Amino acid sequence: MPLYEFECIKCRRNVEKSLKTLEKKRDKETVKGLVEKYSNIHAIEVVDLEREEIVAKHGRRGKDSIFSDYYLKDGTLLALFSMQNYRFSELIYGEEDEKNVRCYCGEKKKVEKVISSFSFTRDLSTDMPKPDLSNLPPEVRKRTHIGEYIEEKDRPKKNRPTPKRLS
Repeated sequence: MPLYEFECIKCRRNVEKSLKTLEKKRDKETVKGLVEKYSNIHAIEVVDLEREEIVAKHGRRGKDSIFSDYYLKDGTLLALFSMQNYRFSELIYGEEDEKNVRCYCGEKKKVEKVISSFSFTRDLSTDMPKPDLSNLPPEVRKRTHIGEYIEEKDRPKKNRPTPKRLS
């Protein structure tokens, strides 16, 4: 059974429009204008990864904001957004509850139902699959060793050692 989350279309489009604008122009005035224009974006910081310096920055981190990073210009620039989360989950008991879902920004009509990334998780107690090393060069593959040890916290409960009792 898939789990669902909701996305505010308006808030998501504000971020998408900001990214398109930043692709074209990345100066301080543009960043300032974007933060002031869109209410769900609290701060934007554009970082040049090659020169390791901040190109433009404006706004403050919001109290309940999330951070998202996006690469621009073939991965040489990084845009850091501090914004309201436009993806959220709600408890839905009936079809009427789904019609009353509201985004944090107050938007009620433009909320879209999306499949959650958690819907594909079946059993968290199983071991993670080992990575495929066949595409690595032979000299790297020889030196790479993936052990069989599983940390205590990651072991299924049935395989954990029983704690010793003090008498």
